[in-house]
Amino acid sequence: MFRILFFIIMIAALSYGLSTIADMDGKLIIQWPGGEIQPTLMQAVLVLASVMVIAMLLWSLFRLVMNSPEAFANYLRGKKKKKGIEALSSGLIALGSGDEIMAQRHAMQARKTLPNDPMTLLLRAQAAEMKGDTLQATRLYESMLASSDTEILGLRGLYMLALQQNEVEAAEQYAERAVQRRPDLAWAVLALIDLRAKRRAWRQTLEVLSVAKDHNHIPSKDAKRKRAVLLTALAMELEDSQMDEALSSAVEAVRLAPALIPASVVAGRIYASQGRMSAAIKVIRKCWKLAPHPDLAIVSAFARPGDSVRDRLERIKSLANTTPGHREAALAVATAAIEAKDWATARQSLEPLLRGRPSQKVCTLMARIEAADQADMGQVREWLSRAIHAVPDPAWVAEGHVADEWAPNSPISGKLDVFEWRVPPEDELVSDETLTLKKLLAGLVTAEGLHEQARLDARDVELKVLNEETSEPDDEAFVTEKVVSEQTDIEDAVVDGEVTEAETKSEAAKVAVVESREEKSVEPDSPTEQFQSAETIDTKTAVTKTDVENDVVADTKTEETVASVSVSETEKKEGESKTAIADKTTPSRKNNKKRRKRTKIFVSPPAPDDPGIEGADDIDALDGVRPIRY
Repeated sequence: MFRILFFIIMIAALSYGLSTIADMDGKLIIQWPGGEIQPTLMQAVLVLASVMVIAMLLWSLFRLVMNSPEAFANYLRGKKKKKGIEALSSGLIALGSGDEIMAQRHAMQARKTLPNDPMTLLLRAQAAEMKGDTLQATRLYESMLASSDTEILGLRGLYMLALQQNEVEAAEQYAERAVQRRPDLAWAVLALIDLRAKRRAWRQTLEVLSVAKDHNHIPSKDAKRKRAVLLTALAMELEDSQMDEALSSAVEAVRLAPALIPASVVAGRIYASQGRMSAAIKVIRKCWKLAPHPDLAIVSAFARPGDSVRDRLERIKSLANTTPGHREAALAVATAAIEAKDWATARQSLEPLLRGRPSQKVCTLMARIEAADQADMGQVREWLSRAIHAVPDPAWVAEGHVADEWAPNSPISGKLDVFEWRVPPEDELVSDETLTLKKLLAGLVTAEGLHEQARLDARDVELKVLNEETSEPDDEAFVTEKVVSEQTDIEDAVVDGEVTEAETKSEAAKVAVVESREEKSVEPDSPTEQFQSAETIDTKTAVTKTDVENDVVADTKTEETVASVSVSETEKKEGESKTAIADKTTPSRKNNKKRRKRTKIFVSPPAPDDPGIEGADDIDALDGVRPIRY
């Protein structure tokens, strides 16, 4: 509006001025030698205006002629730049869509039109990555480091390329250089934290974490939690060598994250080792109220060395009273009561956990109570059979991997603070092969390292087998030594009140079977004899196990066993003609070794009212009836 008004005013003023000049009477006299002109004032003004316009046109024409080469060059340059920008745009689109051929073509076009443009270098480098030419991509990224404008771009490209090639050390160096150049870059700081955590360089990781906190790359709450985890890892590493520094790190971790169980466990352990029982109990109780855990109960039980089992039980009861009704509190009291042989307290603590579907640990503890208190082997086997199919207990789980102990980072991906104390679902469990594959994909291990480790493991197994073959005793001497060893174990069990007299007689029958063997077994030379020898050993082992499981008179069982051995020897002679079905790759010594390991385990006779389980389940389950110490 103002512009329109100003334009109208200017037109009106010009019109008024021209009309005023036209109305004026007068002449302009121009004289020169030989002539004179007397135009009117209006004519003089028009002539002057025309001369000025012609002069301006001539000057413009002169400039156009003088600047035409440069203008032509600028025109060509602009056209070339336009083509380069179009090539860059099309190349980036081809990269995003995964079109390798078009990306290479547009990268070549951009190199011709815009050779010094940073975007051209980026397009060429990423096109080379897509093609698989890592050498060319590395060279292009390194060329970006020469300029301060493209240095960070080159460092990020080299970092990503190093991660793709599992060169963790190189990636860490590139990330560290990027942090030094630009600490405000989140990707560089966070990447350096992850890489140093995977390398277990806890001190250096703490330094980078402080940088991330100062520049707000991590929320304050998460930064405190990560710092607590790193301090706990540092305390666990220095606990045996530098106890004072480990204690200060653990105490700071407890202050930052009171519910972090490993931090309280380490602090309590160090306090207890220094004789500061009250400080240890205080730290344990504070964490127990937030997150009850078996490790906290262990530290609390042994906070003062030299205490009796009754003192430990009372201390555990006091700790459990802070969280009444909690599952871990009941399990801790039951375990301490079993150690103190207070069966009534142990049963009372486990009684609320028996409702519904008890867990594996509850069933195992009940089996221990029945074995030690009532010596009822039928009840023991019943609880152990229930433990096989019971609900699993909580454990440290990280990305599907179940670990016995807490760790600051994941064994699969190396991420920080991923372990959780929870019940591992069966669909999340990770096998050893899957764990190795995930480690390989995450860059924690290399294919060369796995190959070398496998070669070393194979060599160790070969040496072990060779040593066993050279130092292995003969079968009869080995069986005799085994029976004597088992007989000693049974005598010890009888003293403890865990084995009945009938079971002792059954084992005496087994000794008689061994003494009745007059022929010494010789290792066969041919594969057929090896196969038949393995069958004979299996038959003898089965006979021996049958003698252990049946509660009958020793003399009668001895006669039946001798007859069975004779039958097995007859089957051995008949089987020598069946060489076509013999397994030529199965040595007899290997079978003997497996059988000897299984027959070392004592299997008690079934109770009259016991429904019974499979023999293999009995053998595997009885391994769980071992004292669980705090």
